[in-house]
Amino acid sequence: MIASTKYSLHLSKNRACVVLRQCHNSGPRARITRAHAVRARAASSQPQAANTTPQSKTGPAHSRSTQKGFDVELVCPICLQTEFKIDASTGPTYRSFPCSKCKRTFTSSRGVPDLTLTSGIDPGVYKSESFAGQDIFRNPLVSFIYERGWRQGFKSAGFPGADEELELAMEFLTPAFGEVLLDLSCGSGLFTRRFVASDKFSGVIGADYSESMLQQTKQLFNQDQLLDSRRLALVRADVARLPFATGSLAAIHAGAAIHCWPDPTAAMVEISRVLRPGGVFVASTFLKTFSPLGELFGDDAVRPLNQLSSSRSLPYRWWEEQELRDLTASMGLQNFQRHRQNRFIMFAVSKPHEARKQS
Repeated sequence: MIASTKYSLHLSKNRACVVLRQCHNSGPRARITRAHAVRARAASSQPQAANTTPQSKTGPAHSRSTQKGFDVELVCPICLQTEFKIDASTGPTYRSFPCSKCKRTFTSSRGVPDLTLTSGIDPGVYKSESFAGQDIFRNPLVSFIYERGWRQGFKSAGFPGADEELELAMEFLTPAFGEVLLDLSCGSGLFTRRFVASDKFSGVIGADYSESMLQQTKQLFNQDQLLDSRRLALVRADVARLPFATGSLAAIHAGAAIHCWPDPTAAMVEISRVLRPGGVFVASTFLKTFSPLGELFGDDAVRPLNQLSSSRSLPYRWWEEQELRDLTASMGLQNFQRHRQNRFIMFAVSKPHEARKQS
């Protein structure tokens, strides 16, 4: 076994931030309300019975729920080998994550680890091609108003609202209850907070490319005294190069996000890579303009109208249901299920289980 350096992240009880310490490697449908959060918080103060939900032992990102927090491993986004382990241990604060294999050191900003490819370096003259649909959410003003008016505008497209969207997502995520959930492109933490409050997951990781969105997530989380920050970890990450070990995650959620991703194909490759066998991916997004007519006459019939209405000048990509089916299937993800209303679609797919070896 190749020895590697690990860094542990301490999840503070009183604030949603992380503290790092160095260690060494030795070799149904139910509405989630504030009342649920109150009961969950009250229950956490009492002696807890043994968790009857089986915990995954597949892959290096094995997690466990404890009164102190939860454990899950991040990895270097370049080599995918050097590990940075999140746990509930206390220790001195580190502001960097060195990878001895890649000779790169990743940094953190305002308590949030930054495991993007440009973390800790000056790219110099070279600049990656920007994508307006992603860059707009790096604007602090947009991050601030996202839950203060921006997100409410989605209702005109058929989005039912955060609480009902949560119910739909929880139905799809039921197989992963008791495990760690990655809330990918978490934005301001609209669903991250609700997932923590549900007390259905041993831990929730909020990941986003926008630094200002992650700060909003932390701020809004800390304002709610009913939420247990030991169940939350935040990380800056690029959906096209996720800092998670292959086959390590039981569930990934991406709410109203796919239309903002610069390269959905590369992102779906990564999602398929980090999901463990049987893991589930749940996402919501916008369908194309004439998609509501597709529910009446069939998507094939209205496809020419959608093609005419498509504009490459838009900073986002709207979808057809069949496009989402084709994209996920091309990455080996199966069991496509969906809920569709007007231009809103929420879908779920799963990573197939490994075939049993014949003796």
